[in-house]
Amino acid sequence: MLKKTVLIFILIAVFYNMAVLYVDKNIAKKGVDFKYDSCHKVWASRGLYETHAEQNSLVSLQRAFERGFNGVEIDFYYDVVMHKFILSHNKPKKDKNGKLLYTLKDGKLLTLQEVFENVGEGHYFWLDYKNLDRLSKQETTQALQRLEEISKIHHVKERLYIEGSTPFLLSRYTKEGFFTLFAMQPLKESSPFSSISSNIIKIVYYFFDFSAVAMPYGHLDNPKYSKTTEENLEKIPTFLFHVPDDDALLHRLVKLQDVKVMLVGRDKSINRSNITICEDKEK
Repeated sequence: MLKKTVLIFILIAVFYNMAVLYVDKNIAKKGVDFKYDSCHKVWASRGLYETHAEQNSLVSLQRAFERGFNGVEIDFYYDVVMHKFILSHNKPKKDKNGKLLYTLKDGKLLTLQEVFENVGEGHYFWLDYKNLDRLSKQETTQALQRLEEISKIHHVKERLYIEGSTPFLLSRYTKEGFFTLFAMQPLKESSPFSSISSNIIKIVYYFFDFSAVAMPYGHLDNPKYSKTTEENLEKIPTFLFHVPDDDALLHRLVKLQDVKVMLVGRDKSINRSNITICEDKEK
């Protein structure tokens, strides 16, 4: 039994190292057609809201764009019965008849189509797909068809970035021409396996042909997006969320070529749209 365990461990180690070497050698050839490469890297999480109820609302999204943000991150669910994408961060509850009850915005459900209709023109959207991994194959097909339909109507497809952590399901959106963000959490800097975790993210990103990776920054004193992670994910477009509101950190991150988008803070609305590298690009 011990010999078998050791053999399995050796095979895994060999496969892992071969995969890392292969990806490192070929990552530059991947040729991602990445549309967003702006000096405005700080986006607004759930819009720019003044109250908890305003999160993921038209008011908060419009306010974010009016105050200088190029893009926003919003949370949504695909409802298979209504055949609509409903904006909501919280998981819907069920009433006594089994009907899903979502968080209302201004007294009614807010759909992704309404967002595109009202604030879609010229703006970018980081779409946190809350129930991607809970849809069946058929439901995923229906959701894809719906997203294709509404994104074409409003000409926003090239400004959408769909986040998910289930590779096989997320890759279906990649194959249909959507930009996709593979979301995983690398281990903290203090972990002895930190390098392995970020290399695994890199391997999955490469072989599933995703557009970028998304991950939390972590704590200032023990980050997940550590120097090791940063080095391992070199040449990979990266979207960071839960970035601490630290001036020195934000100014360092905004200068990194691989960091394309940042969401500052966690569960609170912070306007840091003024932190850019626009002056650097103009020189």
